[in-house]
Amino acid sequence: MTTPLPRPADAAPPMAEPEELLVARARRQAILLAAALVREPLNRKVHQDLRAFVERDSEPALRAWESLVARHPDELRERIRVVLGCTAVGRAS
Repeated sequence: MTTPLPRPADAAPPMAEPEELLVARARRQAILLAAALVREPLNRKVHQDLRAFVERDSEPALRAWESLVARHPDELRERIRVVLGCTAVGRAS
């Protein structure tokens, strides 16, 4: 019997929708960039990375976020139930 490989901490839960994945990745990237900016506010590489994020990744992530939060509360609750249920099943296996 083989032991399943652990899921990386930043991996998306099973059955995550593309918009959910996009928002989760962009959120993580924005937090990492913000932390880097706090640590090294005058680091040119940090500024370049931040600029690239804003120019390339932020607009699609903002549109995806707006689409997610515009959903009906019942739909949001169902998505939470599905994702949490899949996560719990994955941890139990």
